[in-house]
Amino acid sequence: MKAYRVKLELTGALTQLPDSQKVFGTLVYMLAEKYGGERATMLTRTLLNRKASIALSNVMPWGYLPTPQEYLTDRLAEDGGEQSGFKDKRAAIKKRNYITIGDVHSVLKNSESLEAVFPYVTLQHQQRLRISIESIRYGIAELDSKLYSVPAIELLEITKDATDKEQTKAVKTFCFYLQADGSGIVGDLLDMLDEATDARRTVILGKRASQGLNTFELCNMIEQDVGQAPAGFFLNTGMLLPDKIDFASSTLKLFTSERRPFEMVGGWDQKVIKHFISFIAEGSIISAPDGTTAAGKSIKSCFNENRDIVFGNAFLYPVAL
Repeated sequence: MKAYRVKLELTGALTQLPDSQKVFGTLVYMLAEKYGGERATMLTRTLLNRKASIALSNVMPWGYLPTPQEYLTDRLAEDGGEQSGFKDKRAAIKKRNYITIGDVHSVLKNSESLEAVFPYVTLQHQQRLRISIESIRYGIAELDSKLYSVPAIELLEITKDATDKEQTKAVKTFCFYLQADGSGIVGDLLDMLDEATDARRTVILGKRASQGLNTFELCNMIEQDVGQAPAGFFLNTGMLLPDKIDFASSTLKLFTSERRPFEMVGGWDQKVIKHFISFIAEGSIISAPDGTTAAGKSIKSCFNENRDIVFGNAFLYPVAL
């Protein structure tokens, strides 16, 4: 199994950070575009039956990893409870959504040091104004334009200058991690992605791409040595459907989402039965004594069992506790 870090440049604005499922769906679409739909279906069947392995992270700022917020908060509570500035330290944890790879290892050994961690990346929610030109949309000149807002996010990198003053800069460079065995159909996927980065292809990783939102440019794919986890502990960086993990020794944060079909003629049918599924979210600390390939799994889609899967093999970054 080799690990790669794929670099992305944001070309517009964001409504949300793409997760590992969105990344997987985009890669499958690109594979189908290059090799045909049957080849893409073969990939999903191969992964479902564990005849090959791929792990993916969410999209995150370049050079950063998700902060293990739940683990650090639990450690603070055990060490100090409501004393020794616990509330201030908890606030410092919550605003640091991402910290550097080196700082992840440092704060896991000493959670008290997090308040002094710079640089870090914080996530802010916004509303972006849009105008719907009704006269063009409906072909009737007399119609007025409508003003509406779209939920958006912005990631800000917080640093300190020589005078210890905080500086803020918008994050435009992102990445995701990919781990794969590189054989057979998975090798085709890696070759396709390598070609796409060489061509600096633009990819859509979210809604409203026609409005310039959620579009990225693939820049490069670099093989990474992420090290080992001798004690079997990992930082989860994607959407994990757990299989063989030690729940008692892990610190977990759950994310629950509603599953809907990708496309439905005529809009959303109110008769469609709602399906919900819970994942282990990024930033969770995972104890995986059987290794990363056994920690997660993918399952059949409830809407198209013969073709689609719910991808749940998140990339796990090794850490020492």
